[in-house]
Amino acid sequence: MIGADAVGVVRATLPLQTATGGSTTVVLLVFAALFVATLLSLYLARRLYDGYRARGGRSRLLLGVGLVLVTTVPILLRLVLSNLPGVDATVRSLAVTGCQLVGLLLVLGVIYDGR
Repeated sequence: MIGADAVGVVRATLPLQTATGGSTTVVLLVFAALFVATLLSLYLARRLYDGYRARGGRSRLLLGVGLVLVTTVPILLRLVLSNLPGVDATVRSLAVTGCQLVGLLLVLGVIYDGR
């Protein structure tokens, strides 16, 4: 948009907000899916923790922590680090991938410890 003030100076006005990533419906569906995935992973971790408290067994606790590190924490890291100024995409990617790697190693440790 182009506007002119009282003295005839022409200046460009920009919209206050711009959106990328597709239509509003698609964006809302993506956020809803991320929210549901976060809730499901936390529910699963809670069930594993309850099983750990009821019956013991360190493997249940480690499995729950591993699953949270593979699912919930990366979602939250992406969301938080994407909105912090000055965080490079490489740093964000390394943090998320490192978190997922630690979670997968915990899950694999539980699987192969039971053999």
